[in-house]
Amino acid sequence: MLKWRNKILNSLINSKKVSRKRGVSQIIGSLFMLAIVVPIGVVIVSQGLYEVADFHRFLTVTRDQGIDATREDIIFEHVRFEPSTNQITVSLRNISTVESIIHRITIVNVTNQDLLVYNNTLPLSQTTLQLEDSTDIIVYADPSVSWTKDGFGYKISITTMRGNFFETIASPYNT
Repeated sequence: MLKWRNKILNSLINSKKVSRKRGVSQIIGSLFMLAIVVPIGVVIVSQGLYEVADFHRFLTVTRDQGIDATREDIIFEHVRFEPSTNQITVSLRNISTVESIIHRITIVNVTNQDLLVYNNTLPLSQTTLQLEDSTDIIVYADPSVSWTKDGFGYKISITTMRGNFFETIASPYNT
């Protein structure tokens, strides 16, 4: 029985049956794959080029704004609290290389956090600081305010149109 099984196995291993199955030739298969891959590649490349161009446009537009915002610098030269009125004169100097436009000024009492001035409607002559220019901004605090030298003073904050924020702390009779 063992001989009989070995003969069958040897005949199966050594036999070279030629099948008559039909298949696709290598050339036709390659052309078929190429017909599928090329349109997909064209879509991917064109979308990629569009995204690169869109990113370049974004960088071109925002580059100047971002660079100017980092160049902006304002210093407080002097703060004067008028003794008999509620008027405050803030002297500013633009020490940056770009023109600065002041959007808002706020003054807060540091001791009790009372908001004394919140002004975003400054006259145009007071809000634009040319290069190497200084200006005085005159604002009026709440009429019920009387300047005292008690406490820690007043926090004065300036916000520019580019979103930069500058602040100082000043107190009456000491600025």
